[in-house]
Amino acid sequence: MKIVSWNCASKFREKYTSIIEEDADIYVICECEDPARAKVKEYVEFAGDNYFWTGDLHYKGLGIFAKDRIKLEKLAEYCDTPFKNFIALRVNDSFNLLGVWAMPKYVEMIHDYFDANSDLFDDNLIICGDFNSNAIWNNQHKTKDSEGNAKDQTNLNKKLNKKGLFSAYHDLTSEKQGKETQYTFYLNWNLDKPYHIDYVYAAKDRVIGFKIGDANKWIELSDHVPITFEIKE
Repeated sequence: MKIVSWNCASKFREKYTSIIEEDADIYVICECEDPARAKVKEYVEFAGDNYFWTGDLHYKGLGIFAKDRIKLEKLAEYCDTPFKNFIALRVNDSFNLLGVWAMPKYVEMIHDYFDANSDLFDDNLIICGDFNSNAIWNNQHKTKDSEGNAKDQTNLNKKLNKKGLFSAYHDLTSEKQGKETQYTFYLNWNLDKPYHIDYVYAAKDRVIGFKIGDANKWIELSDHVPITFEIKE
């Protein structure tokens, strides 16, 4: 199964035709419009009925879209929570998928969601999205979790590892967190200001294909590039 994770930087109604060239089974899209309230007919037709969306602003939220043959079931107990911009789904009665768009305070929000929903996290979960986080910014997160650890990227990675979930990029490249040589985000749309802030977490060897988009191609559409990956069901 092929999945794409992308922060489209808004106006997805004008950009979805580019990303569907990836021919994925599932698209996890940050900063997209709610299809139920969109006015562009073609975008509404693209979304169809097989999607879930969440957000405070109808023009800027988190959406998960799938081909008609993919069965999506909302895990309501992990979605209808005080935490915004998380969507948890059961896919094909086979595995769970968690889409993430971390808003301020970024990685601290993911820590809070994890601590409140820890039973969701196991080696049959796929997590992907815009974490807005990197280990290089650990010192900006002084808030502690219930175990007294800072709510930073390094400690989030440790929590996920203990649940059998590992960053696919780091697992496949053997690079260390904070030392990435491939980038997913370009500050102020500037190719000279690259960062790695988008992630895919899964069980080891679950991801069998992983590609970070070419910035030269995608920078006209977004300050993020898409991550395309395949998983074993």
